[in-house]
Amino acid sequence: MRPTATPGSHQRRGKFSLKRNYDLSASVYSCNFPECHQLAPDFVEAYQLEDELGSGGYGFVMTARDRYDGYEVAVKFIIKDKVPEHCWISDPAFGKLPIEVVLLSYVKHESIVRCLDVFEDSRYFYLVQELHGSPWNRSEGFALHPSSPNSAGSTSSTSLSTPALSPSSSETSLVHEPQTPPNPYLALPVSVADHSLSEGSVGEEPGAKEECQTGVCRRPSYDLFECIEQSEQKRLSEDQARYVFGQVVDAVHYLDSLGICHRDIKDENVVIDQNLKIKLIDFGSATIADPTKPRPEYDQFFGTAAYASSEILLKKKYKAAPAEVWTLGVLLSYLLAGVSPFPTIRDAIEGRIFLSETLGLKPPEGAMELMRRCLDPNPDTRITIEEIKTHPWFLNHQAPGEL
Repeated sequence: MRPTATPGSHQRRGKFSLKRNYDLSASVYSCNFPECHQLAPDFVEAYQLEDELGSGGYGFVMTARDRYDGYEVAVKFIIKDKVPEHCWISDPAFGKLPIEVVLLSYVKHESIVRCLDVFEDSRYFYLVQELHGSPWNRSEGFALHPSSPNSAGSTSSTSLSTPALSPSSSETSLVHEPQTPPNPYLALPVSVADHSLSEGSVGEEPGAKEECQTGVCRRPSYDLFECIEQSEQKRLSEDQARYVFGQVVDAVHYLDSLGICHRDIKDENVVIDQNLKIKLIDFGSATIADPTKPRPEYDQFFGTAAYASSEILLKKKYKAAPAEVWTLGVLLSYLLAGVSPFPTIRDAIEGRIFLSETLGLKPPEGAMELMRRCLDPNPDTRITIEEIKTHPWFLNHQAPGEL
């Protein structure tokens, strides 16, 4: 697998005939950079850094503007020394690269974020990605009307009633936004070994991300987590959920055909716009295997504990594809009910789904049947990604305009 965007080689190199006197001092743009760190000249010539999107243990993300074409991008600064050993790939031409850089330079799917450029310096890889999504803020009396889904991955012109959501302004000061939602663009793989998985709740996600308190502008969240949180019922309608879930399933199916598993699918790793079009992000925990051979087993989990499958919670060896399907079942619960399907770790291990009909949280039976099959505690009998695509919940339904 050869990346199409390679480190140190701007894809549009040659558009700038003269080297301009840009400031290379990284700390001018963010306090996440060490003092005296110098940015790669080729990057600074091509992009103007702007707002912060978030930071974490392996790096941080900022927006930037292409100096030539004027469009915005998301730039993920990956700290080389923080990337775990198993997350590197050796390329004969370019040496060791983080697996996220290689995969996002290689895959091409409408529901997966695109890699536009890659740069590096002595400390960082700069992963330049398309900036997708609408920043979510509640606004009374304003409703979005995206194209209506006829089936997973397709749309019609019929308007679909949606939650009262409003994209916020593009910039928000940290002073006025002290509780910024989790950043969707940052890959922070978490090992089960690093967290005590007690019999307590699995609804809360570990690894809260800290902010850089500099007064610099920061964007509101673009992710599915915040989209759901800002909806009137804190969950999506059945048609909206089917449309969003169908796009995620299409992306996972495409990756599976290449032998790739994302391994950290969750609502924070899905960015979404006001038309409910999604893109899967954060491939820092991904793994790849030869799709023509039997899939390998793993004994170490990197992802989010609240989405970990039964076999992973039991600390058994696991295959990535069935574990990926489990995360889809958890995601479906968040889409339709706004909560985790499991109150405790023990419930997750045994596959006991608790969504109360009396509280109005129980999804329609077709969706529940699909969720149960995704959350089968036996990975050998769990539904496959191929079977999800042909499940009746996707196939046997009317378009919203025909309801």
